Amino acid sequence: MTPLLEAEGLKVHYPGPRGAVVRAVDGVDLVLHAGETLGLVGESGCGKSTLGRAMLRLEPPAGGRLAAFGEDIIERSGRKALATLRRRTAMIFQDPHASLDPRMTVGQSIAEPLVVHKVGDRASRARRVAELLERVGLTPDVADRRPHAFSGGQLQRVGIARALALDPDVVVADEPVSALDVSVQAGVVNLLMDLQAERGLAYLFVAHDLKVVELIAHRVAVMYLGRVVELASSAALFGAPKHPYTRALLAAAPTPDPRRRDDPPALAGEPPSPLDPPHGCAFHPRCPLAEDRCRADRPALRADAAGHRVACHLVSLDEPRA
Repeated sequence: MTPLLEAEGLKVHYPGPRGAVVRAVDGVDLVLHAGETLGLVGESGCGKSTLGRAMLRLEPPAGGRLAAFGEDIIERSGRKALATLRRRTAMIFQDPHASLDPRMTVGQSIAEPLVVHKVGDRASRARRVAELLERVGLTPDVADRRPHAFSGGQLQRVGIARALALDPDVVVADEPVSALDVSVQAGVVNLLMDLQAERGLAYLFVAHDLKVVELIAHRVAVMYLGRVVELASSAALFGAPKHPYTRALLAAAPTPDPRRRDDPPALAGEPPSPLDPPHGCAFHPRCPLAEDRCRADRPALRADAAGHRVACHLVSLDEPRA
């Protein structure tokens, strides 16, 4: 089956000071299939949000290949090709307050994709807005209100309604619950899961909350300094993580169980700057297991027979059969 989104060696670079280059995304291979949720996790600044935006061509790629629905959208970057991409994809932004125009009513914001793509007339758009508001747990009468009249959780539901306006196949959700109180996060996550079950949506779910990712994702990719260092099914990654960085992330995640008093393994220092990434494995300056070859050679992302991929010289994998 053709993937909905596929990146091969995808790069996103930005100009830095004095002619330097910021390697925000530095050669990522990623595939998103129909009906699945692919979680994308890592520390702040690892490039996960930039990668999510680049997968929808909201950030210009600096290299690599990027395909949507079987068509290369770097080579075919004309207005028609991008219009098709915009019609079949959508994004839920991290900050629901900043992502909505305060001068527009929420009904106008939800209807805006329909207006841009010339779908329906004014009456049919109004009916569509009312239908979407009800589906995300709001009442149609709030369509005439402006964003300042809503709570953060309600605004994120408005953002979800706007993302669904054109019945997309793919939704990139960039930290969709991180700005919300814990008490309302569960409601938004449950809504996203219900919508996926109903509509067959595929999510690229960017988050730093590992518990949320474990709940919603089918597969998980772990990013470090612009590259994917581990990729596996959610059960495999959370049950038996292989990369030292992934193990440190999981160990450092807070747990509500008071019986667990284990101290997480030390993860010294801050992530290196993407302006000047280390030679070899980018994680080696912080890795307690690093050896000489880690400092000299960058490890490839290898897969075992079950498809569990990891980029680490120190992890022994049973290579898949040809």
